[in-house]
Amino acid sequence: MIVNLRRRTVVATGSKQRGVALLASLILMLAVVMALANIFYRHQINVAQATSALHGDQALLLAISGENWARDLLSEGLDDPDVDSFDEDWAQAMPLMPVDGGQLSGCISDLQANINLNNFAAYGVQTLKDEMDSEVVGHAKLWINLLQLLEFSADPSRIATIIDWVDEDSTPINSWGAEQADYDSMQTPRVPANSRISDISELAAISGYEVYEVQRLAPWLAALPTTTKININTASDEVLIALGGDFAEQFMEVVIEDRPFAAVADFHQAISLAFQFSLPDTTMRWPASLVDVKSDYFQLYMEVSLGEARIEVKSIMDRSERGAPVIISREVVVVPASLPEQGPEKLSAAEELFADEAYEGRNINQSMETNRVQPACLMMGEFTQ
Repeated sequence: MIVNLRRRTVVATGSKQRGVALLASLILMLAVVMALANIFYRHQINVAQATSALHGDQALLLAISGENWARDLLSEGLDDPDVDSFDEDWAQAMPLMPVDGGQLSGCISDLQANINLNNFAAYGVQTLKDEMDSEVVGHAKLWINLLQLLEFSADPSRIATIIDWVDEDSTPINSWGAEQADYDSMQTPRVPANSRISDISELAAISGYEVYEVQRLAPWLAALPTTTKININTASDEVLIALGGDFAEQFMEVVIEDRPFAAVADFHQAISLAFQFSLPDTTMRWPASLVDVKSDYFQLYMEVSLGEARIEVKSIMDRSERGAPVIISREVVVVPASLPEQGPEKLSAAEELFADEAYEGRNINQSMETNRVQPACLMMGEFTQ
């Protein structure tokens, strides 16, 4: 009896030991599997990061090659530096260039078709007063007209505060201006630059301007290192309306109908005939210090997609007094991966009816503008309002 009990005890103990050993083996195997899975996961992350970095570097190199393409188009050998218009090769969109694993696309825009905020640095007390009291259209009146066109406030402070921001002194240009004492009293104090604006977003820091206004104005603004003129051959409809002043849309239609102009004198002649002004009066109203038919500053916009990497590059080129332009600014934006777009929702019968009418209306409007030459960047949707 005692022997049987001992045997049962030994058997039970052996079974428990084998169970513990099996459990320990399973736990060890689980730990090994988890460790291997973690190593594999980290390896995959490292590979993905290395691939993304490689594609990003390659995409940037492709963008630089696109800059060289743009510089060649704007060089003296391929472009007439005395006249710039949408009829020239640089104004056409860059052909979609497929590369191994991606693609490159882009366009060139004329920055002198926009209002250069640094032109306000040329104003003094007397020059500002003389322009505002006369029929002459200068950069100050152009700015006021654009603000009115967009239904923004257009009082004298909108000019004075910009002048005080970009001029080198610390004295307000007039009672509408703003210098350090005015900025100290703001809810968020700031220091006026008293130097040229480096980016159009800086306008939001100037007294009287809001962020949403700057965002709305952005398509027609530039911040260039020197004072510039408006290229009448490439100016947008909005800028032309602002240039026209009291003549607004009629002025715009005359310019669009007759451009490209080979010289500023041709522009003055066309306006003189259209509005029955004398040639000296036309030259006085729209002086050669305001308008031109050539440009020195251009912006190249490119989109580069390569593998998982996608970047947008904006490069500003300056070709003033040079045979070929040089890059003076480059902005690179890494575009994050986005979710796939969802398909359109099914419309009701009433919604389909209104959608069809809207589509027909768009076709009519598009057919009316078939003969108008559009800038490549506008057609690509890069510069939208």
